Amino acid sequence: MLKIAESQGWRVERGKAYFKMKCGCEAKHMKMMHATPSDPNYKRNLVAYLKRATCWREDKP
Repeated sequence: MLKIAESQGWRVERGKAYFKMKCGCEAKHMKMMHATPSDPNYKRNLVAYLKRATCWREDKP
């Protein structure tokens, strides 16, 4: 997930319990991500939020 964010131009900073993902666009989107999420649907919900509320794009192989 973090490598995908970095490949899209997002900066990823490591905190104690979270990663801070910051977009490089003019809107300056930012999202906190748990370092060790306990919800099995965390990644799916995170990607859905990013697609809906930020400039996240889905990379196609």
